[in-house]
Amino acid sequence: MAYSINAYFGEIQIGELKQDPHTGLLNFQYSTQWQKAGFNLSPALQINQPCKPTSVYNYIDNQLPEGEARKLLALDLGVSEKQLFAQVKAIGRDLAGAITFATQNHIFDTPIFRPISEQEMVERLNNKEQFGLLYWDEKPRLSVAGVQDKLNVFVNSEGEIGLADGRLCSTHILKFERKNTPNLVLNEYICMKLSKAIGLPTAEVRFLKFANHPALLVTRFDRKYDAKQQRVYRRHIIDGCQALDLPRDNKYERNLGDGRDVKHIRDGASLEKLFNLCRNSNQPIKNMHWLINWQLFNLIINNYDSHGKNVSFYYGKNEFEFTPSYDLVNVAMFDEFKHVLAMGMGEEFEPSCINAYQLADFAEVCQIDKKLITRLLKKQLKAVKQALTDRAFISDIFDAQSTLFTGTDGVYAGELINQLIQNIEHFSEQAELITSIEV
Repeated sequence: MAYSINAYFGEIQIGELKQDPHTGLLNFQYSTQWQKAGFNLSPALQINQPCKPTSVYNYIDNQLPEGEARKLLALDLGVSEKQLFAQVKAIGRDLAGAITFATQNHIFDTPIFRPISEQEMVERLNNKEQFGLLYWDEKPRLSVAGVQDKLNVFVNSEGEIGLADGRLCSTHILKFERKNTPNLVLNEYICMKLSKAIGLPTAEVRFLKFANHPALLVTRFDRKYDAKQQRVYRRHIIDGCQALDLPRDNKYERNLGDGRDVKHIRDGASLEKLFNLCRNSNQPIKNMHWLINWQLFNLIINNYDSHGKNVSFYYGKNEFEFTPSYDLVNVAMFDEFKHVLAMGMGEEFEPSCINAYQLADFAEVCQIDKKLITRLLKKQLKAVKQALTDRAFISDIFDAQSTLFTGTDGVYAGELINQLIQNIEHFSEQAELITSIEV
């Protein structure tokens, strides 16, 4: 039993995750009951055939935290970062989506809510560079992918923020910024609100402050809290890397990096691969339109870091469609981030070189009608410009929470908006030329 843990969908055991103690390979076996009435956890983990160890590894690898949080988790457990089984045993009850990993006697619990006072949060944030945010009450709490400082939290009906156990689990994600990325929270808040304002499906966000620490409260779209039942219901999702059966290290198209000798290798997640996924989904047209709009919006806001783990799908029986957008940031305003596209526009990875030809090449590579690209780009440019110049939009994101923002925040927001206005002018010129270009 030391090398085995059950997988659950709600209170239904759907399978068993095992690790071979000699080879270290992971194996997942669906239960007979789930094989009769359930669904595939991902396109690579088929219910009616043996799951390949590499696909099991890729699925689990993408469920766990990235960056420093992964290192801290592995260090505390006394294992290698690549030792996924031990990490899943530690945090498998509150991963992304609906699937949990737990022993049977830990499933049918009472609801437990542990509030976090503002004073406690401020104290933790004051010392987070030294102690981090991973452990609370001697238990690891971060179980969502990403490299930004985050904390899974539960928000009750009264708006209190805290930690959840038993029948409860996290309903929101708190995101913070590090010392070397000031204004990251404000930047993401504006970009997320802008996406929502122009009608793109986008996760709900709120701007908060704990003393002088800004935070972004993101509503999880894979969770729904039922106050009467005192239970959080989960919806199954997979990210782009899980959908493509890629490990987390392949979330960038240039999976070996941008060095001179390896930048031609492009075995990671790509727009071409994601569009092929769309064509094989149950709603190909809807998904392709979503993906086009997502990529065009990323170009407009300078979100160069739009990689394979920054898209997700609702996935289940007869369901395969994109979730709302998340992690939308104007990366160009931070020298700390690489200013290279995570996924190429055709053959181009340099953001400053995205012109009409590259947009036409993108359409050609991904087998999209150039007229469709032109129409959606013009529509989006018009909507973004209208939002940025509309007092109602500015009022919506700032005036309602005016006490949280400083004059410096206003200056930063103005710089961000001015940069986007310049992008609108540039892409408006290029949009007129796309259909006339032969690649």
